[in-house]
Order: sequence, then C-alpha cells, then structure tokens
Amino acid sequence: MNIISEYTISHTTIAILPNLHPEYQTMIIDMEGIFYTKDRSGVILNRSCLKYGASYDGRKEAATHLTNYVQKTPILISEVEGIIALPTHSPEHEDCAWILYHQIKEIKPSKRTCCMIKFHNYTELEVKISSQTMRQQIQKASVIYSIFCTEQRISYSFVVEKGRRNFSR
Repeated sequence: MNIISEYTISHTTIAILPNLHPEYQTMIIDMEGIFYTKDRSGVILNRSCLKYGASYDGRKEAATHLTNYVQKTPILISEVEGIIALPTHSPEHEDCAWILYHQIKEIKPSKRTCCMIKFHNYTELEVKISSQTMRQQIQKASVIYSIFCTEQRISYSFVVEKGRRNFSR
C-alpha cells in the first residue's frame, strides 16, 4: 500500500476514488501507481486548483456561470494543461469518484448502474454510474474544455518591404 501525505492532481492523474478505510479515505490512480491518502477528495481538488491559480469554489462558480451546469459540475483544475476532473455523483455523495477527462479513452456499459472506463494507458476501472450518465459528464467536461482551454485567435502576419508597392485590385 503506497501511502502519500499530500497529493496534487497533475497530467498523470487518472482517477480519485473514495476508499472505505478508517484512516486512508481516498485512493488515487495515477500513471505512476496507486496511492492512498488520509485527505478526502475535496481537499485534494482544492489543493490542486490552488496550485494552478484558483480555488475549487472559484472554478466551480466560473463553470456554473458560463455553462449553467448546477449538478455534478466538472471542475477545471488547470486550463494550461487541460486538466478537468469530472464527478460521478454529487461531490458530497459517499460514492463520488473523480475521473480525469484527458485520461478517458472509452466508456462501456458493464451493468445497469455501472460502466467500465478504459483509459489511454489501458487501465480499466468500473464505476457506479451508468454509461449514459458518464457520457453526459464527458460532454459537460468537453464544453468546459472548449470554453476555458482553447483559444480562438485570429493572427495577422504582415510583411512590409521597403520601396515596393504592389496593390491588387
């Protein structure tokens, strides 16, 4: 069991899961291994948001303001790195797992109320959420990604040569 005292979400994070243990309440699946911590997922999310420049509450408020997603709002952790965590349930719910959007490769139904998530590193995880609801969460995360993580700029490039005047009509 890999115990970690403080964890911050990064591009290697795959999922943050509730862990039914009296001391280590959160399990973290990372590309570098599986870790356990005493911190609840909310503490990890807030610490991670603060590392990248805003609080969890600020990130949630901005996403809700721009998208009107009031329930199970995905949280932008870092717009520069495109890191978005999407909850499987209400964040207050004991079964709420946080799945990192950029790691998801495929969703498959496994049972009526569960789905199997396959990640880019071919790790698989079954979560207590229907595949339809998980796809809705992915859709919400993609909207948040497009609002906060993409820049649509028009770039202008001019070359001015001295003494040359060439105008087209």
